[in-house]
Amino acid sequence: MTVSVEVINPGDVRTRTEIRAVFGGSPQGGICPSEDRHSVNLYSDPDVGELVGYYDGWLAEEDELGPVFEYTGAGKSGDQTFDGVAGSGNRAILRHAEQGRVLRVFTRVGKVPGSDTKTHRYLGSFTLDGMEPYVWRRVPGEDGLERNVIVFRLRAEGAVQYTAEDVIPAAEATTVEFVPFRPVTAAMFQSEPATSGGLPLPKQRSRKSTTARKPAPNAETSGTFVVPEAFGTKLSIRAATAATVAVRHEAELTQAYKAHLDAAGHQTGAFQIKVRGLTSTLRTDLYDATEHVLYEAKGSNSREDVRMALGQILDYSRYVKTQDHEGEPKRVILLPAAPASDMYTLLDRYDVGVVYRADDGRFVGDTVPKTDQ
Repeated sequence: MTVSVEVINPGDVRTRTEIRAVFGGSPQGGICPSEDRHSVNLYSDPDVGELVGYYDGWLAEEDELGPVFEYTGAGKSGDQTFDGVAGSGNRAILRHAEQGRVLRVFTRVGKVPGSDTKTHRYLGSFTLDGMEPYVWRRVPGEDGLERNVIVFRLRAEGAVQYTAEDVIPAAEATTVEFVPFRPVTAAMFQSEPATSGGLPLPKQRSRKSTTARKPAPNAETSGTFVVPEAFGTKLSIRAATAATVAVRHEAELTQAYKAHLDAAGHQTGAFQIKVRGLTSTLRTDLYDATEHVLYEAKGSNSREDVRMALGQILDYSRYVKTQDHEGEPKRVILLPAAPASDMYTLLDRYDVGVVYRADDGRFVGDTVPKTDQ
């Protein structure tokens, strides 16, 4: 009996030849754009990623918009990029919306009996998360050397298949690793090479599930220190929502204060935290390794943002431990302007300081170092 390939639904298993007949794309590679079919086909091979310590799959933790599927970008060795030929696949993912394409995810499940032809299960159509389209992670490459990889955060568009076997495994051991930092949100505001348009907010979730969800087992916690690099491209947005404006302001503020710390001769970075029993990865905004100060930045000085920053920094600081400093770091909230006076009382109760940018551009606060500039 011949299987029709006129329609491929979430959960269907097909060969790449059959997939190409419907959604186009190239016969090889993990990221396969198709201009005529308005599609960017993403192929995930669990065996490949797991060999070098990373996973594509659903995060077990959901937010108010539903689940997130993490997909690792192209490039098996060396730092992944959005630039040039090496970054063409990653750019195709980041620019899919403005180019009128749909992200479609497939995961390898086996081979056609009696042959070496691989088969892939279709999970459904996706779009990038509107607030945090990707994050940087530090993992080993095929050559065994540590490198920065791009992990895209995908949201379901319409019905998708969600099964327990596609959920990323929870952390099982505590690991602390010092690694370089890469900016997380800069490319969503760049006109080139990433995108000049605002990323769409995901639609209300709707998923097709064939297997009951299993809770992730508890294990241990890991934290990773990361060293910042410059954004390198002026931030700009078009047709952005108020939320993305706040993200841009936060990114600009963090970069400006990082530059101030660098000018004072301080070593700066951030922490990437893998929490015991969770599949998601937390990331702090900025860490002054010279003075052992952890900063949580916000794009506004509103009461809501200050309260959110307080909760985040109390959470993150529990995991920040280094060989050069004893105990938890000093906790400071970084704001674009001074908060309301009563918020200082709240922050003092939890021993959390404030640094803000004055009208003349100077940074004000007890932990702000002096520079010769």
